[in-house]
Amino acid sequence: MATVTYQLHELTDFIRRVFALNLPQAVWVAAELAQVNSSRGHCYFTLVQKAPEEATIQAQLDGVVWQGQWREIQRIHGPKIVRDLFQEGMSVRLKVTTSFHPRYGLKLVVEDIDPAYTVGLLEMRRQETLAKLSAAGLLDRNAQLPLPLAPQRLAVISSDAAAGLADFRQQLNANPYGYCFRTQLFTAAMQGSQASPEILSRLRQIAGWAGAFDAVVIVRGGGGKTDLAAFDAEDLAVAVAEFPLPVLVGIGHETDDTVLDRVAHRSLKTPTATAVFLVDCLARAEYRVLQLARDIHGSGERIRQRQEGMLQRTQELTFQAAHHALAQAQQLLNQVGREIPRLADRATTAEQERLGHLTRLLKALHPATTLARGYGLVSQDGHLITDPAQIKEGAVDLRLEKGRVRLRTDGPAG
Repeated sequence: MATVTYQLHELTDFIRRVFALNLPQAVWVAAELAQVNSSRGHCYFTLVQKAPEEATIQAQLDGVVWQGQWREIQRIHGPKIVRDLFQEGMSVRLKVTTSFHPRYGLKLVVEDIDPAYTVGLLEMRRQETLAKLSAAGLLDRNAQLPLPLAPQRLAVISSDAAAGLADFRQQLNANPYGYCFRTQLFTAAMQGSQASPEILSRLRQIAGWAGAFDAVVIVRGGGGKTDLAAFDAEDLAVAVAEFPLPVLVGIGHETDDTVLDRVAHRSLKTPTATAVFLVDCLARAEYRVLQLARDIHGSGERIRQRQEGMLQRTQELTFQAAHHALAQAQQLLNQVGREIPRLADRATTAEQERLGHLTRLLKALHPATTLARGYGLVSQDGHLITDPAQIKEGAVDLRLEKGRVRLRTDGPAG
């Protein structure tokens, strides 16, 4: 039996009819967007299906949204939602028809999208990430870091073209108090598949200069749930939770809450609100410093008043003590003044009596008194004789009360 050989166009035509017969109507397909490009109003993309818990691709197909249908889908769901959803790395649910071309092969043609599927899947992944972070004790770790009282040295992560960055800078620099902030911008994508890895890279860069900053600020403009998907990434959340500096987040959403908001030191709704918070921090710090200065001044004034009171009291006590001592001295002086005449009289009388006694004693002991009682003084050669053995032969003088007598002697008697 001869082997049938088909012409290539016959085979491709057969394949086309197979798809047309078996998939005559549009079907919903769920997959991940791997590549997204726009050209001449058309949107070209690649869908991939990855193995669970693995990075290997199990299936891959190219697709397109033609210009007319692209406009219709944007009209139905809103241009921003559609643009946010058609980002690399997003999981999507698309209504497609199959189109097989003999030259270009199989292609999926999109008729509609299901934003709710993507949002729901993002929320499910978000909850799973939050559960992991909670189990690891990371949800509040960065919030436990102390924020300096006056955070003025700021590492800012944002896109240099982001409107939110301009709002942040304007609010910060035009603050009514004239506070000065030193900011350094670290540029990174704020949406799309590159947002998370670029922010991670900037965080690693800042960590090397941690001593130069008081805090990290991540700001961007507003966005929907799908537009904020990059801020639900687990690796980014872990990096922020474990970052050595407080991380402030203001990524421009009023109602939605991202994983990044949950692990940051402080989550603010908008970049403007973030700047207001920082200005308020400095205002509170200034108030505390002024209050402390007033307290110090008040304490100093109280100490001064207390010391003045103590000094005045000491002066009063010193004056009182001096006055009392002076009064006592005056009293003693008066008493001594009264005693001196009496004591002087007594001393004079005593001296007079002593003098009289001495006078009488001298008078009684005076030789004239002795001579008056009949005694005489014997002298020889000018020397007073008190012992008969002293007498030599010859003249001796005898002094009596009424005069002198010269006697002659033969010397001492036997």
